[in-house]
Amino acid sequence: VSLNAGIRADPGHRCHPRVGSLKPVQVFRCRRAFPSDYSAGMPADPGAPLTPDRRVRVFISSTLQELATERKAARDAVTRLRLTPVMFELGARPHPPRELYRAYLAQSDVFVGIYWRRYGWVAPGEPVSGLEDEYLLSGDRPKLIYVKAADDREPRLEALLHRVQADDRAAYKPFDRPEELTDLVADDLAVLLTERFAAPAGLSAAPSPG
Repeated sequence: VSLNAGIRADPGHRCHPRVGSLKPVQVFRCRRAFPSDYSAGMPADPGAPLTPDRRVRVFISSTLQELATERKAARDAVTRLRLTPVMFELGARPHPPRELYRAYLAQSDVFVGIYWRRYGWVAPGEPVSGLEDEYLLSGDRPKLIYVKAADDREPRLEALLHRVQADDRAAYKPFDRPEELTDLVADDLAVLLTERFAAPAGLSAAPSPG
């Protein structure tokens, strides 16, 4: 007996008898007629439409205390473009710091690095600081690097910056003030998104001067 699309009914179990009927009614067992190998979970499809709340995620890397004002400036630039800033300090989470920033970075699309004087803390047993670890883990993501003017820097940060300057996947710019950083980050993100959008059409966007 067919009840409706996608459903089969077999005798043996109550389904939906007619309301108000005084006559004996046939009892049915309701069973889905979908194939036995039908998967309830939707497969991941890179080309599928994204949900409206999905935005480009921008991971912001820097030492936390010495560049707190600059981190806010970078965050303002990201949100100005209606993108999503990904920052270590946005909410307490019950996970070790290294595990947390690695998970955040893995879910991000763009890497923004901000550097000044300090190299950052090196955890016991680790060869590099969390600051350098974040840069190394950024992989092939687009990298926007901003270096605040300084008279002196810790030697390991100097060494890191030399490697960053040699990375042809990173855009490297100096800055002095937080307000300047906000404009730089917003402009560079806009150019980056324009280049990514124009690439399939065969257009070439002029690189941002710097």
